[in-house]
Amino acid sequence: MCDVFGVSRSSFYDWLNRKPSKRALENDVLRQTIQEVTEQTKSRLGSPKLTLELEDRGSSFPDPG
Repeated sequence: MCDVFGVSRSSFYDWLNRKPSKRALENDVLRQTIQEVTEQTKSRLGSPKLTLELEDRGSSFPDPG
């Protein structure tokens, strides 16, 4: 498979054993919080209200602009 993707074996094993990045860890926390809010509200919130609820809980989002 390394030949198919054009990477060396050492690079593959380096990637495989790498710790998750800070952003990946933040995404996991955000994903879990979204799931909790969705379950608590029985999936009744749209994205604007969900965003407000997440901000109330302390989640911050980067400015897209």
